[in-house]
Amino acid sequence: MKINLQDTTTATWVILSLIVFTAMGYTWIAIRNQPPQMAFTTASGYQFPYHIAAGSGTKMELGSTLKEISGITSLNETQVMAIQDEKGILYTVDLQTGNIVDEIPFDKDRDYEDLCLVGDHVFVVERDGDIYQVDMTSQDATIKYETLFSYRNDVETLGFDPRHNRLLIAPKEGAPDSMEIGEHTVGIYAFDLVNKRIKRQLVGSISEREIGTIIGKNGKPHSFKPSAIAVHPDSGNIYILASVGKILIVLQPDGNRIMHVQLLDSLQFPQPEGIAFDPLGNLLISSEGTNTHPASITKFAPTSM
Repeated sequence: MKINLQDTTTATWVILSLIVFTAMGYTWIAIRNQPPQMAFTTASGYQFPYHIAAGSGTKMELGSTLKEISGITSLNETQVMAIQDEKGILYTVDLQTGNIVDEIPFDKDRDYEDLCLVGDHVFVVERDGDIYQVDMTSQDATIKYETLFSYRNDVETLGFDPRHNRLLIAPKEGAPDSMEIGEHTVGIYAFDLVNKRIKRQLVGSISEREIGTIIGKNGKPHSFKPSAIAVHPDSGNIYILASVGKILIVLQPDGNRIMHVQLLDSLQFPQPEGIAFDPLGNLLISSEGTNTHPASITKFAPTSM
């Protein structure tokens, strides 16, 4: 069949068809190039107070001494204290320059994973779950507390919960010795600051299957191995960061309900290992360095509600 383009009706239909097919092509390309969903809020009426996306936040690169930075805690608006997982040293870091401005040795070189500030004391957790208490007014006095955890639990998290005067720990693997937890489940445990012991009652738990359901994996477990934990100073919500799984989970203060899931960009955070909040409510996330990227700390200001 011959198409007579001199026929007005035929020419109109050809033009319209080309427009439609062109539009469909651009739509398909746009959908293909659309960035994947990274943020999932599950609690009705809740608004995650930070905008975390590739290129967002204020990023400060760190020097080679902190390439393996494994934990941070806020000292004030311009400084954090950090550790790295090979040295028994507390490093004070200037957030405006990324420079180390002070170093405080507190114990032998071991595998230290996280820390938090409680008044004049800094608490540091070792990979086997042992906790060190450093008195900042008398730096020669470091006390070590052995806990129910062991190396098989692979502990990388320690955060202060001021509302309950306790430290929070979420191990990467299993439960403490003599305790049990279900498969594909991460438990949150409390270290009582009065009697200096791990409480046997769970603070809360996180199901890897629930995470998988939330982010659209149809209930397939999403690997979640916590690397840092912190409590929001205003809401009391529990923030748990995981390098394995590249994810940030926000829980209600009781630790039993997921409120928000934030997937993290692997280029922005090659190995996210530390989390803290400064006195202004800014969220700080530290990431270890790689062969091609230096270690860093990125600050996210609260969004206007």
